[in-house]
Amino acid sequence: DPEELERGARALRQINGSRYAKLLFGLMQSQEETRLAEMAAEKVRHDIYWKVKEIEAKRKMGEEYRENLKQQSQIEAQRLRYEDELAKKRKQEEREAERRQDAELVRMQEIGALKREQARRATEQKILEQELQTLKERAKNDRETNKENAISNAKAKAHEAKLTEDYERRMLVELMNGEREKWLAAINTTFQHIEGGLRTLLTDRSKLVMGIGGVTALAAGVYTTREGARVTWGYINRILGQPSLIRESSMRKFPLPGLKALKPSSASLSGGAGFENVILHPSLKRRIEHLARATANTKSHDAPFRNMLFYGHPGTGKTLVAREMARKSGLDYAMMTGGDVAPLGSEAVTKIHEIFDWAKKSQKGLLLFIDEADAFLCE
Repeated sequence: DPEELERGARALRQINGSRYAKLLFGLMQSQEETRLAEMAAEKVRHDIYWKVKEIEAKRKMGEEYRENLKQQSQIEAQRLRYEDELAKKRKQEEREAERRQDAELVRMQEIGALKREQARRATEQKILEQELQTLKERAKNDRETNKENAISNAKAKAHEAKLTEDYERRMLVELMNGEREKWLAAINTTFQHIEGGLRTLLTDRSKLVMGIGGVTALAAGVYTTREGARVTWGYINRILGQPSLIRESSMRKFPLPGLKALKPSSASLSGGAGFENVILHPSLKRRIEHLARATANTKSHDAPFRNMLFYGHPGTGKTLVAREMARKSGLDYAMMTGGDVAPLGSEAVTKIHEIFDWAKKSQKGLLLFIDEADAFLCE
């Protein structure tokens, strides 16, 4: 458009004629430089953008490459596992085949051994039959020989016995005749003495009374001595002896203070803390040993003793543990059975009191074990 060019030319002449022309051209130059700098910065930003794009593309390519490597490694691992499984299956099949061959070989060997054993047994059976036949024939000959010898010996012994019997019969008849004459003479003499004594007693009244009194006194003395000894023994047994309900005890049956017990002391028994001759579960054994030590400490401190209940099937060691506990604790022990108490009825209380009175005589203290206590304590 020429008008615009003319307007531009007039404007340029006006600018050149103006005093601000130099300033305007400097401003325009600075604006152009600024625009060029912005274009350069834009170019740099554009270059950076494409560099970032390039780096992102390379990163994606690297990730794809790593993913491919991972997939390839997985495929390779699957291939190796498959080959390993095939190898294991092949080895297993080979072992199965070898096992079948070994089993067949063992079966054949067993069949061969069985046949050899059958042949050996058949041979041994034939040998045994021959030996048995030989023994039968030998035994038959021996029986016939023994029979003939026995018949000969029996005839000789019968003849000898007959001669001996005749001799013994004659000697016995002579001996009996002599004994009869001797006893007849002794009886006649005894009756003559008795007759003389009775005649003397009947004729003398004082001797008769004295004789009757002596016989009566002798009978009374024998009866009094027997009954007195029985009563005295019962009293001594009740005062000093062991009660009848006690079946076993470490105390003497008649304890005397001057005599020492023959049982081992607690010091000798406490040398080993455990129950060596008792077989128990370890936890139960530790508990029993603790109870034994507690009982020994109770005795040494003169404290009241504790009561214990042992329960279990027969033969599990309850009685043995009670005996060993008394020994380890340095106590005397006594054992009774509940089955002996039940039949006593009303006398049971008296008998049990006798037991406790007897137990107080122990110098060590006494552990009383009541076996089968449920026989009279269950209610």
